[in-house]
Parts: sequence; structure tokens; C-alpha cells
Amino acid sequence: MSQSTTSHSTLGESFVSIQETRTESVDSHTHHELNEKTSVTSEQDVTEDVTLPRRIQLTAPQSLVSNLHTRLTTARFPDQIEGAGWKYGTENSTVKALAREWLHHYDWDAELAKLNEFEHWTCNVDGLDIHYVRHDPWAAEEEERDEALAGQRTVNDKGEIIMPLLLIHGWPGSWYEFGKVLPMLKQRGRFQIIIPSLPGFGWSQAPSRKGWGTKTMAETLHKLMQQLGYTYYLAQGGDWGAIISRTIATLYPDNCLAVHMNMLPCLPPRPWTRPFGFAKAIAGFLAPSVVYRGNAREQASVNGLKLYAAEEGAYFFIQATKPQTLGHALHDSPVGLLSWLTEKYLGWADLDPTRPETWPFTTTELLTQVMIYHSTDTITSSIRIYYETSHNQDVAWMLRRPIPEKVPVGVGVWNKELFMVPRAWADDWMNIKSWHEFPKGGHFAAFERPVEFEKEIVGFFTSNDVLDRFTAKRHGFKI
Repeated sequence: MSQSTTSHSTLGESFVSIQETRTESVDSHTHHELNEKTSVTSEQDVTEDVTLPRRIQLTAPQSLVSNLHTRLTTARFPDQIEGAGWKYGTENSTVKALAREWLHHYDWDAELAKLNEFEHWTCNVDGLDIHYVRHDPWAAEEEERDEALAGQRTVNDKGEIIMPLLLIHGWPGSWYEFGKVLPMLKQRGRFQIIIPSLPGFGWSQAPSRKGWGTKTMAETLHKLMQQLGYTYYLAQGGDWGAIISRTIATLYPDNCLAVHMNMLPCLPPRPWTRPFGFAKAIAGFLAPSVVYRGNAREQASVNGLKLYAAEEGAYFFIQATKPQTLGHALHDSPVGLLSWLTEKYLGWADLDPTRPETWPFTTTELLTQVMIYHSTDTITSSIRIYYETSHNQDVAWMLRRPIPEKVPVGVGVWNKELFMVPRAWADDWMNIKSWHEFPKGGHFAAFERPVEFEKEIVGFFTSNDVLDRFTAKRHGFKI
């Protein structure tokens, strides 16, 4: 078998290419039945079904870095109101410092090598090549033994139940948000982990037609799990990942057996199911310090919703109405992209943006998130999720439908999460089995507080409520 590298054609003119390693012949759609991987010489040599999972490696041409350095060297910066700080948006000195770091010290080749330490795959779902990071050591064992055991291995060597876990990012994130959590989850030995890039994000192919909002993405990720052989699975997400996770649990409650969220998209209680709760929610929204007196967390949740609407929501509306206009600026200007994404990371995380020593992630990690968008040319396609979801009314569809009661729900509430609601609101829409509050941490929980995040989701997903449901499903009981 000859080995060579081929560019991933579906990414069009992206600076980043992908090396694909494929088998010469495969007779199953699951990871569990793939044999030893080898590469092929060209696309013309590939005869297998495109819906089969394919192992890939991420690469980048040198022209990417040289072009970036040219742009950073010649960048022009706007003026700034004296004493404005961060009140008008991303502060000049911060952007300049990060741009200098990006130009003089950030090593993309070294960071790309670190990204490739993860196990990258792609699989065609609904006509799109979906990229994902995978950890499933039991599948590797089955491949070595040349046995078709997809879905058959249900316990690890200690006799503990193992379960597929789908981790879903949002915007302006990527699969990389879970990069610090994945090694800890691996050590647990309890999960078969799939971390996809959403369609139009990172190394996943961008849709070329209208309609790819969160509901369609939920359907696509469910199909991905089915194609990979994971009939039953768990889902976790924040930001858009929380909305997609909730949508999956609503659409596929007999497959998605439990869901955990660290952002809580939810309406007040329904007046016909909880009239007192509805009245309290309305009053609490108008006067949170009175209605939620003595409960600082619920006051913070309501005040956070108001602050988001008044001070933070402008980006949402421009991305939901004119994403292409914004895309021209962000796609062409590395500094513009850096400023746009940095405002979200430093504004939504639990930190002081003027004091880098308080940042829960390094400047290198922050720049890698920016670089993923820049190198794959996906900033414009990624922000279209706002337009498609809004115009399809996907969130409105989700908010009007409770998660079926049989699906247990876990919620992690980090202190500076920008979109959280009082628990009394959520109790009317979902069967919350676990609710934990954390004094530190913001919108990017997995990226900011990986140790707490990992412990939180493992605690919920290995609880009796979840394990009992998984065991019953795997034994064919209708629950």
C-alpha cells in the first residue's frame, strides 16, 4: 500500500489542508469495524463509501504563516477615546499586545503538532464532511482483533459501564475548548468520546445552502453518532452546544439518554402548568432584588439576562441579520478577527481583561482558538449559525418544547455565565437531576475551569439516574 498526502477538497480555498488516511476496503460504517489504516494516492483511488469514518491529520502550508505575518506587520489600528478602557469594546493596547505576540512568538507549526496529538477523523453526514476528535480505545481493541463488535463492548476492564459521550462546542469556540478536558476523561476510562466541529466551523465542511441552523445541526450530529455505531449516547454543551444538546434530547430522547448543559436556554414556567411559578418569574424579572432576596445566584441570573440584552447582544443581531457583511471584514483582516473574538473571550470569561495574570487560559491557547478560524477560513460560515437559527426560528421551536421527562438533565452553573436562568424556570421544562453552582468560571467552562468541568460532568453522567437508563436501554427495556 502506498502512502501520500492529499488535500481535503471540500474545504475549498482554505489555507489548511487535511491529510486523510483511509483503508483500501471497508465493509462497515462504524469505527469499531475499521481495520489498520493506510493512505491512498489520490481522490481517484478512493472507492469506499464517503459516509465511512476516515482518519485525518491536520496540516498547513508555509504560505499561511508568511501571509499572516505580512498582514500583522502592516496592520493599522484605530484611535481610542481617552480613558475608555473596555467600555467601547476591545481595548487597543490589548489587541496590539496580542498582535505582537501572534507575530513574534506564536508558533503555529508547534501548535498544529499539538493539535495532531489528538485523534482526528472525518465522516460525511447529510452531504457534509464533518470533522471530529475521537477517543474510543475499545474500538481500537476491536479493530486489532478484526472483530465486528460495534456497540457490543459495554463495560471496561473494571466492570464499569462505558458510554458514548458527545461534547458540543459553540461560538466563538471550537472542539479545542475541550482539549484540556479530554486527557482527564481518557483517564477515567468510562467514555467513548466524540467532539465534532459544527458544520461550517474549523475543519468541518461549510454548508452551501440555506437552513443549517441548530435544529438541522442537531439532526446531523445525531446521524453522525448513529453512523459511527453509537446507538445510545450522552450529550453535553455550552453556548450553541447547549441549545443543540437540548434540541437533540428533545428530538431523540430514546437515543440521547442524558444531557448536561453549562448554559441554560429556557423560558419562564408555563402559566398553565405552574401559574405561581410563572407569576414569580415575571415579577422576579422586573424586581429581582425583591423577589429573589437572599438568593444571590438567582438575582445574578436575572440581572445577567438584562445586561446581555442591553450591553452584550449587539454582536448577536448583526450576525443574525448581516453575517456576510461582517464576514468580509473578519475574513480578510487577522487583526479584525483577533479583536472580534478576543472581546468575547475576555468579556465572557471570569477574568480581568486588563490583567493577563487573571486569565484562565494562556495567550497561546487564546491565539490558537483565533488561528483555527483564520486558518480554515470559517469565520463567515461559523457566524451564519446565528442567521440560520434565527430565520428558521430554531430556538423558538426548542424553547416551546420541554425535554421529555425520561431524559435526566444536569446543569453546571459557573459564576460569570452570561446566559443562565433561575432553576425554578428550568424545572418546568426539563427533569433536572443535578444542579451545581461554582464560584469561579464563566461562559467557557471547559476552557476556563477544566478540572471542575470534568468532575462535574463525570459526576452527573456516572450517577445512578444515567447508568440505570443506559443499562435498561442496552438490555432492550422500553423506558
